[in-house]
Amino acid sequence: MWDIGTFLLAQAIFDLLLFVMVLLLFFQVRRLRNLPLDEIIKRLEAANSLCERLSKNLSEKKELSERLISALETGASAWENSRKDASSLRSKVLSLAQKGLSTAEIAKKTGLQEGEVALILSVAGKKRS
Repeated sequence: MWDIGTFLLAQAIFDLLLFVMVLLLFFQVRRLRNLPLDEIIKRLEAANSLCERLSKNLSEKKELSERLISALETGASAWENSRKDASSLRSKVLSLAQKGLSTAEIAKKTGLQEGEVALILSVAGKKRS
């Protein structure tokens, strides 16, 4: 299938590519040797500090979102407990939302405030504009 000339040509090309790769690696290692170690350490410490700040920021955001979710659920429970017809209003709001009505339209039809409608929808996981 392959004659000897094709094989030798393929081998020469492969050897040339391998030589170029080794040469590039040599120059990269040589360039790294010329970098001052103090500069590398300083950059690594700065990157580590940045990672720690990002981690702290993420944990603060997570705690804040958990508190907001908890407050939202507590507010929804308090709202439902304070209204005699809360369950029927809730089902009516969800039904209207399922039909595609906006928060403002649902508020007009039910006599609720837009914030109350938004609260019901957000607790139910069906946000509308």
